[in-house]
Amino acid sequence: MVDIGCGSGRFLVWLAKNSGERRNYLGLEIRQKLVERTQFWVTELGLRNVYFMFANATVSFEQIVSSYPGPLSLVSILCPDPHFKKRHHKRRVLQTPLVDSITKNLCLGGRVLVQSDVLDVATDMRERFDGYSDVFEHADRIDKDLQCDNEGWLLDNPMGIRTEREIHAELEGATIYRRMYQKTRCFLPDYSIS
Repeated sequence: MVDIGCGSGRFLVWLAKNSGERRNYLGLEIRQKLVERTQFWVTELGLRNVYFMFANATVSFEQIVSSYPGPLSLVSILCPDPHFKKRHHKRRVLQTPLVDSITKNLCLGGRVLVQSDVLDVATDMRERFDGYSDVFEHADRIDKDLQCDNEGWLLDNPMGIRTEREIHAELEGATIYRRMYQKTRCFLPDYSIS
């Protein structure tokens, strides 16, 4: 599992400590001090199935995950920086090259979870993955335990643990918009020249 923009890493540390599944966890974060602090906690706790890396996932995700020998079964992008100003939208983490790389490297049956407490950001992420409907299905169409509202947003967090941002936002009365996708077909990049 890869968590893009893992922040303080507590979400992944909790998963690594408490998940009954045999799974490795990788947190990618653009703020180096957070990575150093979190990796210190991992060492102190003696966890061997979680690692945090200083990286700009928008440009380095492909290089990082393509070198991993096992399957990539889950990618999460949880409450990324919203970059509210229109001229800064290009700084949002989820850009087309990253979606392409996630789509290419995720194993068949693998899932992607996107969530934000900012509707505009959640909608942007959703539209990017909806653009790959030939590869991804909304996971609630496959897994009937995942319930959605009338707009298609998941009603509950499917991970069993909330992020710090999620907890803070909910305490402030904000809605969390989340969507999960499952890869049902192989990704064939379009090499046609326009």
